[in-house]
Amino acid sequence: MSETSNSQDFVVPSAENFDTESFAGSMQQVLQENIGKYVIVDFFMGTGSLQQREGYLYDVASQFIVLFDEINLHYVVCDIFSIKFVTFLLPNYRPGQVPALLEALENAQRNLPQSASDSAATSASVSPSQAAYTYATRSRRR
Repeated sequence: MSETSNSQDFVVPSAENFDTESFAGSMQQVLQENIGKYVIVDFFMGTGSLQQREGYLYDVASQFIVLFDEINLHYVVCDIFSIKFVTFLLPNYRPGQVPALLEALENAQRNLPQSASDSAATSASVSPSQAAYTYATRSRRR
């Protein structure tokens, strides 16, 4: 089996082609088409427990996937046959972030009163909690 290096230290087997009739609609094909996306993968372990792993989908093979954990800077090789669910996150979002809340915070920072931007505090230095408070109080006045 030939090997290719996708990183300086981490070596994976050469890429497989899942764009074939036998793999049409398979988990491998879906995953391979989404390499590079941030995913949360649920694995069925033992007699009924689920374990979660998350990271960037780094590589897909016929029997395993590789996730890159950007926080701990390591690769996790996972058995593809244990996968039950794969959640794909929107670009730039991570678990626990609520897109509507983030949008509200950005809007609140843009809509700060002019006097706030004239003072020492500018919209760039407003914390998310300050922006949320400003947004909430302005919304109630309307």
